Amino acid sequence: MLGLRTAIHPVADLAAARDWYAKLLEITPYFDQPFYVGFDVGGYELGLVPAEDDRCASPYGVEALWGVADLDAVYWRAVELGATPIEAPHEVGGDIRVASVIDPAGNRLGLIFNPHFAVPARGAVTISDPPATTLGAPDGALADVDLVWTRALSAPRAAVWAAWSSAEGLAAWFADEVRMELRIGGPFEILFFGPEVAERGSEGSKVLAFVPGRLLAFSWNAPPHLKHTRPQLTWVTVELADADGGTALTLTHTGWPAAGFEAGGHPDWPATHAYFKAAWPRVLDALAAHLGAPAA
Repeated sequence: MLGLRTAIHPVADLAAARDWYAKLLEITPYFDQPFYVGFDVGGYELGLVPAEDDRCASPYGVEALWGVADLDAVYWRAVELGATPIEAPHEVGGDIRVASVIDPAGNRLGLIFNPHFAVPARGAVTISDPPATTLGAPDGALADVDLVWTRALSAPRAAVWAAWSSAEGLAAWFADEVRMELRIGGPFEILFFGPEVAERGSEGSKVLAFVPGRLLAFSWNAPPHLKHTRPQLTWVTVELADADGGTALTLTHTGWPAAGFEAGGHPDWPATHAYFKAAWPRVLDALAAHLGAPAA
């Protein structure tokens, strides 16, 4: 367990809930689509999703406590904006104070002032559940051979994220057939060749970590003709940030084993490195063309 990452609130009116939380938090959502609205709250995620099927708003479910610097001010601001009080601000011991309300959509919203809690540094990301076959972590890695590209795209961050974060989005520009599920351990398989070929692309690659709208990490393999390195996975991270009205994208291909580049190392490792040094710029060019956003 790594601690709170995301609290999801189902809502009947996504636009109204988005606007209410934007007023309460005094920030705009970093991700705003008809299927999901995400707020970055001090490095953690408050997500809003349309209520449907068994997912419905409730004041009785699990309560996520959101840290605040001034509990009374935030509590009364929420009430003034239309929230229904459940528990007024009160101390629970050790100078820790809590309160809770029901937001206008019907979800329980917990607040906490905890002077003993330190939030992890913004940007700190843990890659969860790397594949057992990955090399180079931590002692075998050779950082100076990491492949890194940064591209400036004129498309908004939500559009760039959408292009990476689903099978449909990837199939629109990366390859015709994609098997991808946005969950830890979900497939990230880009199939470049037809079913008549035994090895069609990145079979076996998986999603390692993601922060919606900001980061996607996945394992990756060598092309089929590099037989030695193909079964031994490296990994790739794609990071997104707002920049000059568009998006700054940084792609890093890492996890290269030191032994592969030392004297006596298998020649497939330098060959794999050279292959992707040439291939990833072409991939990013295809993304830029798809988005209608010239790469810089």
